[in-house]
Amino acid sequence: MTGLVAVLLVLGGSSAVASPPGGPPHRGHPVHVVIGDSLPAGQQSVPPAMDFPTTAALWKASGFVAQYHRVLRHELDCAPGRPHHHRGPGKSCHALELVNLSRTGIPGVAAGVTTATVLQPGDQLDQAVALIEARNDTRSPRDDVEVVTVSVGGNDLYGPAVRACVPPTGSCVPALQETFTGFEARYDEILATLRAAAGRDTVILAMTYYNPLPYCALGAADPATARVLGDFILEGGDIGLGALPLGFNDRLRVVADRYDAVVVDTFGTLGDGDFVGGADCVHPDGDGHRALADVFATTFPG
Repeated sequence: MTGLVAVLLVLGGSSAVASPPGGPPHRGHPVHVVIGDSLPAGQQSVPPAMDFPTTAALWKASGFVAQYHRVLRHELDCAPGRPHHHRGPGKSCHALELVNLSRTGIPGVAAGVTTATVLQPGDQLDQAVALIEARNDTRSPRDDVEVVTVSVGGNDLYGPAVRACVPPTGSCVPALQETFTGFEARYDEILATLRAAAGRDTVILAMTYYNPLPYCALGAADPATARVLGDFILEGGDIGLGALPLGFNDRLRVVADRYDAVVVDTFGTLGDGDFVGGADCVHPDGDGHRALADVFATTFPG
C-alpha cells in the first residue's frame, strides 16, 4: 500500500459514500461518475468469492476506483463556486457519491466492455449523460457531477494486438493502425458527448494503459522482448516491424487533449508483483490496483 491512498484508507476506513445498489445517488450530493470495463470495475483487486455476483461486488468495492474515490472525498473542494480545486483548510467533499457504471465481463454470458459497448444505446455513456444532465440542470450547484472518470479501450486493443503481434507477424503494424483508428473514432465520440453534456468546468479523467505482457504467460518465455513489444504497441516507435509514429496511448492522449480531459498516465507505473499473471494478461492484483489509485490521486487533485 503506497502514498496518499494508503494514508486515506487508514484514516477514512474502507467505506465510501455510494449510491444505493441499483438506485440513483442521493439528492443534494455531488457525484463522481465512472465508465469503463473490468479494470475500473476492480477485477482481481481481491481474491474471488464463492459466486460471481459476490465476487464482482467485492471487486468493485475494492478496486482502484473505489480507493481513488476516497481520495477525492478527502482532497476535492466541491463547495459551490469553487469546483475542482485542491481543498484548503477545512475544505473537502465528504458528500461526494460514487456512481461506478463500469462492469466486468460475465463468464459464459458477456464479453469484456469495449468503447463500442459503452456507445450502445442505453449503455454506460447514455446512463452517464442522463445523470450529468439531470444533476447539472438543477438549481442547486451542490449536486452536480463534479468528476467523470473514463477507463475503457483495453479490450479494443488486446485481442487484435495479440493475434497480429504476439509473436510479431507482417500484419502487426497494419492491424494496430486499423485498431487504433477505430478506437480513436469511438473514444472521440465518448469524450465529445461527455464534454457536451458536462460543460467545460467538469473534470473528465482519461486513463492511458500499462504494459502487462512481461508479467503473464504470453511473455513468460522472454519478458524482455515482451516488454519491448508491449511498449511499442502502447507508445509507438520502430522496433523493426515498421514504424508506428503514434502508439495506442498516444491516440488516447490526442483525443483527451481535444476535449480538455485530464490524462491519467499509467504507462510504466506497474511492475513485478502488481499483476495477477499466468493466463490473465490484463488485470493488476491488489497491489496493482493500489498503484493505479496512487497515480490517479497524484494526477488529480494532485
